Amino acid sequence: MENNDYIERLHKYLNREMEGEERARFESDMANNEQLANDLAEEKKLLAGIRLAGDDALRKAITAADKNLASQRFFHQAKVVSIDSAKTTKSFAMRKIMSIAAAAVVLIGLVYWGFFREKATVDTEQIFAANFKPETTLVKDILGGAGLLPADSLAQDSLKAALTLYDAGKYHEATIALDSILVHHPTNDTAQFYLGMGHLNTERYARAIEILEPLTQNEASSFQLTATWYLGLCYFKVDDGFAKAEEIFSALANNPESKDRQSAQGILKMIGH
Repeated sequence: MENNDYIERLHKYLNREMEGEERARFESDMANNEQLANDLAEEKKLLAGIRLAGDDALRKAITAADKNLASQRFFHQAKVVSIDSAKTTKSFAMRKIMSIAAAAVVLIGLVYWGFFREKATVDTEQIFAANFKPETTLVKDILGGAGLLPADSLAQDSLKAALTLYDAGKYHEATIALDSILVHHPTNDTAQFYLGMGHLNTERYARAIEILEPLTQNEASSFQLTATWYLGLCYFKVDDGFAKAEEIFSALANNPESKDRQSAQGILKMIGH
């Protein structure tokens, strides 16, 4: 039996792939062959260690490294006539050393790769989809008379009309109306926020960032923290925005005043922060 066949047989037993007579024959061999029992125990430890790494990619990489070494005849030895042959022992011991070494090398490589490349492989589209919802609660409160409208009655009517368009999902029309309002009332944070949200809802993320970012610095605005949340999501949708998004959600996750604190913490876990 080739040494690779010997290893495969150990794996087959450990993975409960042996049945009936084959399993009984193996257990009989093991009962009469102390070396086989020891080899099985060692292989079980190695496999358990790999499983503890908790990474399917790691297991596959180690297996690939092992097979690569085998293809180069690294573990090669002459055929043996039976599983209880003493000739298997030396080769198996060498194989264990080299498998562990290969595992260590692959683990170090994957840890290095994961440390420097993990963020590049994060599915930001999935994160955005899981966390983005159009803002509808505040706008309904405002339209219901919760304040945040300008004192000027004409401006109030214009803003209400624009917010009604937004609330109806007519984001493009809403942004046009809100732009017009900001020409005459450039500091109105309600118009600023919903203009940014209108662009966000129509997937104009760069423009939404331009509008929302100043609001996140305005401590006097009641929209500051909400704008910060949506700004972070916008950065997931633009080129080279990942680091900025991570920075924003880190700040929110550590801000006890943010209603989105727990959601921000969840996003940080998703991106491996």
